[in-house]
Amino acid sequence: MSVLKLTYFELFNINVSITLDLNELNNKYLKLQTKFHPDKYSNSSAVEKTMAARISTRINDGYKILGDLTTRVDYILKINNFTTDENITFKNNQFLIEQMELTEMINNSDRKQYNNIKKEIKAKIASLILDMKNNLSTGDFDILYQNNSMIKFYKKNINQLSK
Repeated sequence: MSVLKLTYFELFNINVSITLDLNELNNKYLKLQTKFHPDKYSNSSAVEKTMAARISTRINDGYKILGDLTTRVDYILKINNFTTDENITFKNNQFLIEQMELTEMINNSDRKQYNNIKKEIKAKIASLILDMKNNLSTGDFDILYQNNSMIKFYKKNINQLSK
């Protein structure tokens, strides 16, 4: 099978999983780039150079996607043919209320409280990651998508605290 037709998990020879060993991913990335980097093909034909560039780009894209939790989960959903209607908005009203309250708390807090707020958010993310592992194992992609959406909101909160 062509390297270009492999999923990113297959390309990096990593099991499909919500959590990954990022050191392992990095090591496999470096090995793949050593093997397929376009500079290795500088004396090759134009076709081989083009193919090496395409493979290298695919490796870079896979590394970037698999290296981030939320993009990795989006990719897992994609390779499992899960699609969402872009016109449908996130509908967990309880979570949206919590987000408004959290944003207000961040805006009304002083910097001394930021670390405690970050710890609370990271604990919520850790809990969602456990839920997402279960969602993946049971094939509950709708809930997996919703949990990933919540993590995206929480990551925005953490970024807000880092400014």
